[in-house]
Amino acid sequence: MKQQSFIIGLGLAAVTSLATISLPANFSQLSAAESQSNKVTFLCQSIFDPASGEQIPATVAWIPEREGHVRLIGWKSEYFSKSGWTQLERCQKVTQKFQEFYEQGRLNYLTPGKSKGYPIICGLANQGETCNADNQLFTLKTGSKSEDVIQRLMDITESKSGDILLQSAGEQLYISVQNFLNKSPLIRSK
Repeated sequence: MKQQSFIIGLGLAAVTSLATISLPANFSQLSAAESQSNKVTFLCQSIFDPASGEQIPATVAWIPEREGHVRLIGWKSEYFSKSGWTQLERCQKVTQKFQEFYEQGRLNYLTPGKSKGYPIICGLANQGETCNADNQLFTLKTGSKSEDVIQRLMDITESKSGDILLQSAGEQLYISVQNFLNKSPLIRSK
């Protein structure tokens, strides 16, 4: 299913509601310091969700080569609040993991998997690695399909490019993080 370019990248039907999102007018001011960086930087920012009419935390990435931000995840779901995690806390923790994995060279691919019976999304340095608790970026709610999240990432980039970004090795799906960052629509501030 193709999504509009304004749809949250990962969508995360399990973790978040797939929603049309726009940035507040002062988004560039909120991230001015980070935007001056000459390296990819993952940020947890507040963005406006027109579907709910509320501000929600979101993981976004500053892409210096493109001089703009790409949205990854809008943290809208309250599913994990039962476990003591607010949307903002999840945004901050997962955004930190994205940054750490990226800096360590462990975020070349995203792939779906399972850990302790829960669907998860992992960051991998190489295709063929196993998605497990050691390379887990975040957990989806029970009953969610992590493969659908990877497919939604591809849907975002396919609307902008004919390049095939989703790869597979046997039954395992992989999406190139660099291609996602390079091909996804930039966030437009209002």
